Amino acid sequence: MAAMRSQVLAGYRQLLRVRNVAFQGDALALEKSQEAIRMGFEANRLVSDEKEIKEHLRGVTQAVEMLQFNVLQGKLNDRGNYSVDIRPEQADFHGGEEKIEISLMDE
Repeated sequence: MAAMRSQVLAGYRQLLRVRNVAFQGDALALEKSQEAIRMGFEANRLVSDEKEIKEHLRGVTQAVEMLQFNVLQGKLNDRGNYSVDIRPEQADFHGGEEKIEISLMDE
């Protein structure tokens, strides 16, 4: 059971680290994501079934990958569009681009 505990703690730390990168510079997103991660782990604190713990760990891995590869941050630029810098590890998922610009259309 000690090995499972160390895997759970490693997953928790990994989620916290990856959220720091995904939401860098966004204080509100950093705060809310930390709260959500903590609540998720606290809600499952008493889980002792190894099979169930492994299932939760798979969920942690999926969440880490989602944050690493699929979360993009846009910043409003002086032209009124949102500019998105794509990190190298995300480039394959976004057509090899390093930067994209998105303009919002009025409805």
